[in-house]
Amino acid sequence: MRNSPRRLGFLLRLGAFGLIGLPATYAAASSPAAAALSGATVLSTFDQGELAVFERKASLAKRLGATHVPLTDGLPTARWQFVPADDPYPGWFIQRPDFLKLFPPAEVAPYVDQDYARRICTILGERARILRQLGLKAHWGSNLPQVMPEAFFTAYPHLRGPRVDQPNRSRVARFSMCVDQPETLRLYATAMKSLLALCPELESFSFLTQDSGSGFCWVPALYPGLNGHSDCRARPMSERISSFLITLQTAAREVGHEVQINLNPIEPRQWMIPSFGPEQLDAIAHRLPRGIAVQGREGPDGRPYRYLGSSDAYAHGSFYPVVGLAVPDLRWLRTGRTAPIKAEAGMPARRLISLRPDEATMAFSAQLYEATRATIDGSVAERLGALRNFAATVAGEVGADDLLQIWLLLDDAERRLEALNFGDMLQFGHVLNRWVNRPMVPFPAELSAEDKAYYRRFLFQAKGEEQADNLADIQAMRMYEGFGARLLFQRVIETVVPTVEDAQARAERLARGAPDAEARQRWKLLGKRLEVMVCLLHSADHMVAYQAQLDRVKALGVEPEPNPPLGAESSWDRTDLVRLAREEIDTTVRLKRLLESTSEPLLDLASVPEEETIMRLGPTLAAQLQRKIDLMNAHWMDYDRLFTKPNP
Repeated sequence: MRNSPRRLGFLLRLGAFGLIGLPATYAAASSPAAAALSGATVLSTFDQGELAVFERKASLAKRLGATHVPLTDGLPTARWQFVPADDPYPGWFIQRPDFLKLFPPAEVAPYVDQDYARRICTILGERARILRQLGLKAHWGSNLPQVMPEAFFTAYPHLRGPRVDQPNRSRVARFSMCVDQPETLRLYATAMKSLLALCPELESFSFLTQDSGSGFCWVPALYPGLNGHSDCRARPMSERISSFLITLQTAAREVGHEVQINLNPIEPRQWMIPSFGPEQLDAIAHRLPRGIAVQGREGPDGRPYRYLGSSDAYAHGSFYPVVGLAVPDLRWLRTGRTAPIKAEAGMPARRLISLRPDEATMAFSAQLYEATRATIDGSVAERLGALRNFAATVAGEVGADDLLQIWLLLDDAERRLEALNFGDMLQFGHVLNRWVNRPMVPFPAELSAEDKAYYRRFLFQAKGEEQADNLADIQAMRMYEGFGARLLFQRVIETVVPTVEDAQARAERLARGAPDAEARQRWKLLGKRLEVMVCLLHSADHMVAYQAQLDRVKALGVEPEPNPPLGAESSWDRTDLVRLAREEIDTTVRLKRLLESTSEPLLDLASVPEEETIMRLGPTLAAQLQRKIDLMNAHWMDYDRLFTKPNP
């Protein structure tokens, strides 16, 4: 699980498939790994369309002051790694491209999907060409050292490193390579050289480790516990980590490239063990040369790393899966810090801009940056005044205050939702656990396989059906379980919903006062997206409350009276559970009607059913919502098996 940085965006849906030829940039890549993958590779028109989006986004990033953009943002996922097919855990690393699997040396090539690798390398080559034309440099974000296929370790058992999966979220043990083995270092060095031959614009790398299918031997933070190759257990951690990173930098240097590398262990939450203690971190940093950092500490003296930050592939922001909610970053308004951290004297100005937000959000950010950058070093009052002036250019002088207030309200809503952040709540609940389209029924275990077919395979649940049927079991975390959690969760939701509803009302007021049809539709669309968010917030509240009450009632084990006397009333818990079910049905009807009211995207949905995954909702969501409604309405009588029926 990743802890989510704020204000990242959403993907746009693109169209049908076709074919184009292999770009010359890929065919020209001169390395053994590239040669092994060369051939009759073609790109679909889907991929071609994505390249056009990449180019437009990179251009917007340049307007935002970027010197570097992530080459890896938004690449097609490596779904071939879902082996076995019913294990959801690869969902955490298939969107984080591993250059060892994309540019496989001869030993690795038989164990990776080479068609996928050829496709991605073609895309990477074209992306590098686009950045070259724009005068931008590239950044690579990934997880390292990443899971390798089990068949590879069967063939090369001496290279098996630590087990790195999260045991409660995976169905099979998954291992990365031991970086203490000379062969491992050689393979990674070869792949690094191949990557740079294809993408010479790459200047910086950020690697997440000890999370999402990655990790080093004998690091305390490994999810399965301390483990690794027996040969390297006694080797100092500082030697193990530094030698691997230095190997990558040296490989780049040998082919004429100077690169910066930043290794980022997962930031531990309160219940987690840190990857490196202070003494270990000092020892690692002192073994590193300049240009390599671990946990933000650059070698050889441990100074703060001042090159480029990291590129996160997991965070979508607190409002996901709702799309199109472009909101200025207003942290400066609360903290009082107005100017960004500057580079050290003598260092070139560098700025990494993510391409993960949707195109409209990036365009908004570019306009905002250009309109307000003169006050970036100003006081809070000056910056707020510049923001209000920008609002006037977007909504007119009459609507400026409403638009500014919408931004402030949504910033406040996001801040309040952070209290539920074990991973962004709406994403973890409505996408990973499919709250949005799964039914709330008293006996979910009795639903047939056919009833569950449209949502069960997309639950991020590696355990059995008992856990899958529990609405509060999200990736083996039950942070919203129980009546106490219900009350705390409810308290957050009841403070956020009025805030979002206020923003919705202001968007609708902007629509009523819009000067033309185009502006009117734009503000109406914003209002619909905010209403969708209200629906998701209510639904999340229903799910947590329902499971808490259902667990309580079943634990009590009170048998219903078969013949209740005249005048028997509905018990408070029966009334509560039935009320929650009805409110969830009505909320789902409301959400379905919203989705069907416009052809514009309100939620991030895959463009075709085949692209629906545990990390992304599918294009038939409206039909799935109807299925949810029908299933819940078909099970009203089940409540009579839990409670004495009222007999007024």
